[in-house]
Amino acid sequence: MLVSASEGQIITSALFGFMGIYMCFIVFIAAVFIALFVFWIIGIVDISQRKNEEFPNPQENPKSTWLIILLVTLVIPLAAGISAIIYYTTIIRKYPRGKSSQNAESLEDDNKKQ
Repeated sequence: MLVSASEGQIITSALFGFMGIYMCFIVFIAAVFIALFVFWIIGIVDISQRKNEEFPNPQENPKSTWLIILLVTLVIPLAAGISAIIYYTTIIRKYPRGKSSQNAESLEDDNKKQ
């Protein structure tokens, strides 16, 4: 037995389908922005706890430079997330906290000598 749907039912089901896709898109975008915000928070906390000597080039005062970059880019959420990811990959991953750049260089020199 074939059941025919009226035009109203077809339109309603199509609208509910599009709303489902739209809601999935909104949830995905919200998750991306939350993840970027978490990276931004991690960056701010790391900058506040890191000593100036632990940055790659301590003579140029990079602590305040990175702090200004992260705080100014907070106005545009996507820019804040991108700058936080750049900070994470260039500073946090390459120069772990607790080791000054001079100590890291001396360790590399010791390893080369052996």
